[in-house]
Amino acid sequence: MAAAQGGDWAAPESRDGDRVARLTSSGDREARGWTGWPGACSRLDRVLGDRLAPAVSFATTEHFTLQTARGITVAEANGRASIYVAALSANLVALALIGQVSRLGPAFHAFALILLPVLGFVGVVTFKRLVQSSVEDIAYAQRIGRLRDFYLSVVPELEPHLLVVRGSHAAALLHGRRLGPSGWQLALTTAGMVAVVNSVLIGACAGLVLQTVGLHSLAITLAAGAAVAAAAQLLQSRHHRRTLDAFTPEAVDRAAIFVPTAQQDNTT
Repeated sequence: MAAAQGGDWAAPESRDGDRVARLTSSGDREARGWTGWPGACSRLDRVLGDRLAPAVSFATTEHFTLQTARGITVAEANGRASIYVAALSANLVALALIGQVSRLGPAFHAFALILLPVLGFVGVVTFKRLVQSSVEDIAYAQRIGRLRDFYLSVVPELEPHLLVVRGSHAAALLHGRRLGPSGWQLALTTAGMVAVVNSVLIGACAGLVLQTVGLHSLAITLAAGAAVAAAAQLLQSRHHRRTLDAFTPEAVDRAAIFVPTAQQDNTT
């Protein structure tokens, strides 16, 4: 280690003679005599004092918990979508078999009008849960962003090594500004994909109802099914957009992050 001249801190030198600022804990810096280290007196050091080390420990634990929660939301979204697609595929195969046996007669219509509404219900609740999961994932990501900001407040020298987005827009998103993704971007999500499948399923069910009641015009049946499918897609898209517009980080799963207030001491 290079000797400090005139009380100034000197960073340890590498084999190439370059100075290397080693990021260590405040206790380690004091043990090594690096009390003049440029990052030793950050704002949080002065504010928190001896509580800084426990605060960093709490923040890293919360960071790990949020990362786990994000993983759970992604796993749940994949699982719900897979279950729905598997159920849809199995029921379509069953419809094809019963259609061959009954030659698309009354038995086929009865079987289809029992299965398709049930599949439609499964699809709708899957879509709504996927929307909720996506919003929860955004909330967890924003909370992780706040923790990253805390880390940089503790050790500002880490900023060159971390991806940091600055500016008023980034600060607004970090603190709950409304998101504004395009309609196409919403369609690229798992919830958007399921919404399209739901719309086709609901439209097909509407067309089958018309066929069952005796309307055998193919053009009218296709037009009615397409209109119902478009209406279903519009309703789901509006729900997706409205949910994102109403999003606030504090409103997501309040029970999971509830911190009770300190008990008031009623003794006199």
